[in-house]
Amino acid sequence: MKKRQKTAFGEYLVCEIKLAQMSQEEFYNSVGIKKPYFYDILTAAPPPLDLQNRMLVVLEEKMDVDPSRRSKFYDLAAQGRSEIPVDIGELIKSNPDKWDNVRTVLNQLLAVQR
Repeated sequence: MKKRQKTAFGEYLVCEIKLAQMSQEEFYNSVGIKKPYFYDILTAAPPPLDLQNRMLVVLEEKMDVDPSRRSKFYDLAAQGRSEIPVDIGELIKSNPDKWDNVRTVLNQLLAVQR
């Protein structure tokens, strides 16, 4: 049986679990998921937002809350799910009066990159 490659999210999650000084089994049990689903998360699509947040809570119980960890976690999960990172989406949703500004800034940023 061929071993599946971890996604970028899966690689990052494994590193964070090690930094938290947890075993993978301890981690997925603390999150409340089963082993097969945990390995699917590592090698296929990252989990939905509610599970991402539960994972962060478990990690942050063992380590300090780190905004850069949260950003990277959300970014890699979003990339793996072909979505916008949840924290960016929430900022946009909660500020509808700024949507024109967001649109303008994004167009300017993307025009510079082309």
